[in-house]
Amino acid sequence: MRFLFVDQILELNRGEYVRGIKHITPDDACLGRDEQGRAIFPSSLIGETLGQLAAWNVMYQNDFHKRPVAGIVSCATVHRPAYLGETLELESFIDCLDDSAVQYHSIAQINGEKVFEVEGALGPLVPMPDFIDDDEVRRQFAEIYRPVSEEEKVPVVSAAPILNADRTVPCYVFSFDRILQVEPGVSLLAEKRISRSAPYFADHFPNNPVLPMTVLLECKLDLARQFLAQAAFPVNYQFSSMRKIKMNEFVHPGAQLVCHVAVKKRDEKECVLTFRSEVNGKRVCVLEMLLRVEGV
Repeated sequence: MRFLFVDQILELNRGEYVRGIKHITPDDACLGRDEQGRAIFPSSLIGETLGQLAAWNVMYQNDFHKRPVAGIVSCATVHRPAYLGETLELESFIDCLDDSAVQYHSIAQINGEKVFEVEGALGPLVPMPDFIDDDEVRRQFAEIYRPVSEEEKVPVVSAAPILNADRTVPCYVFSFDRILQVEPGVSLLAEKRISRSAPYFADHFPNNPVLPMTVLLECKLDLARQFLAQAAFPVNYQFSSMRKIKMNEFVHPGAQLVCHVAVKKRDEKECVLTFRSEVNGKRVCVLEMLLRVEGV
């Protein structure tokens, strides 16, 4: 697995705006499946792709001396799945940038249809060499920075989704290792042990491997599905958004991470779950997840 997802940067205004694309193909090693078994690009990794797009702009702006890392996200909303065969049109807008942090918002679309949104993202800037050699980052940027001229600008047209992809198309499972405790419909406690053998550590980051926040979020989405299955609520809730996301600490290989899930509120239209992740009793990530009944 390569944990770098932007295929091409089409347009970049330093410190202001960046536009790019991501093709979803069988070459992707991190595909998932929806409830019907169709191959998709996991929603949290769409957020990762948008975050990487914004980061390329920030790193280019400061001549690759610093890079942003995940911190706070006000809200991340999924509008629909992104299927194998489609192309994500990516845009990130820098709202505020200084020597210590960047604030941005982003959107991913397919054929002009909104797929995923990130609002109120805030990432602290850290010295580049602490995480990855700046020469390596420059090389990676040169691979994808291929802006188009005004004459070449045409709408990005996505191919039709491959909805009946062969089940042999490899998919990567983002999940917790085991459920430790469960009170159906009320709460759940799960554990994930972080191994250096996980394939995303090569890119995140060579000089200081840390668990990507988006991988943790995708694991929490899977945990929410397990929670709902065990709760057997009388209505069918579907994931809508994550909000109030805050990553407090880096999680390194060797960590034993536990996650507490609980119902904050629930009615016939929506359910709000709270997630708190800890390592050695210390909080590393919190968020709320909004689930809604389809059509509401």
